[in-house]
Amino acid sequence: MEKIKVGIVGTGYTVGIAANHVNGYLQNPGCILTALYDIIPGRAAKWAEEKKLNVEICSSYDELLDKVDAVSICTPNYSHVDLAVRAMEKGKHLLCEKPLSLDSESSVPAVSLARCCSTVAMIGFSYRGIPAVRYMRKILKSGSMGKIFTYRETLGGCRITNPNVKLEWRMQKQLSGTGALADFGCHMLDLCDWLFDGSEGPVSEVNGFVSCSIPKREEIFDQGQGTVTNDDSTAFNVRFQGGAIASFVASRLGVARHTIEIYGEGGMMLFRDDRPNELEVWFKEKADGYKGKPEIVQADEDMIKEPWFYAEIDDFIHCIQSGERPDRNFDRALYIQRLLDKILLACETGKTINL
Repeated sequence: MEKIKVGIVGTGYTVGIAANHVNGYLQNPGCILTALYDIIPGRAAKWAEEKKLNVEICSSYDELLDKVDAVSICTPNYSHVDLAVRAMEKGKHLLCEKPLSLDSESSVPAVSLARCCSTVAMIGFSYRGIPAVRYMRKILKSGSMGKIFTYRETLGGCRITNPNVKLEWRMQKQLSGTGALADFGCHMLDLCDWLFDGSEGPVSEVNGFVSCSIPKREEIFDQGQGTVTNDDSTAFNVRFQGGAIASFVASRLGVARHTIEIYGEGGMMLFRDDRPNELEVWFKEKADGYKGKPEIVQADEDMIKEPWFYAEIDDFIHCIQSGERPDRNFDRALYIQRLLDKILLACETGKTINL
């Protein structure tokens, strides 16, 4: 089978998510990393040199699209829809970083085109690749947990806790949309809903809070200070139609661990990101109380990928080769974006929003 030629648009200057994509493609035997493009002149070439990549450096996005079969979109959120539409119009497969856009309304052109397009259009909900989380889903699908009562998840990072980190695009509403709510919240909502797999029905109501604790930062390209216009921390809740309640805390200012806790009539499960291949479980009889103590269980061998981010890349290449539609498709991206919009509305109005 001929290898799929892949390009990356957006080489970044902060988190560097493109590096994860590069490493994922380099380990996959079904593709070859072919080209890079970045809107800042010279940045892609410097980036490729630092990483010792043997790729073509393109002077425009259209030039990149002409050289590849598939593209990873690793640019600021506001640009995702335009770049995705242009890729699909040229018949290219694409893996777009999350979220798809700033809000659900602006996402629609890309979603509509993806529905009638023969190419693979996938959104980067990469946390599904964590082996322990995949094993959680297997346990839930088995029915051994029974009725789910509550779900709790924490996720975040601490890079911008330093007030000397400058005002980057992620901190500006016109470029990023919401802050921690979109950045981490989209992953959290996707995981929760994916884990439940329809067993609790759709989300029926949401509420929450957002805050910005460091409202001023030095400009990156200009002198002086600028204003942070979105949130750096959020806490929100959702209730599912089936009755389960899920609570989430996300922050760019520091969260000790990515954790997921699930409690149901058949027991409890705990995931911690320092143990990505195992779960702490404590099962019980549905009509009885807890006995004994929790135990540690390992994810199935076929669920383990090191590092787990590569599972997303492997899924993308598999869908291209097989012609399968990814479950992390643009309709899924729109569904999560609509939930984020409702949660933001709840945060801004101080009300519980019924869906």
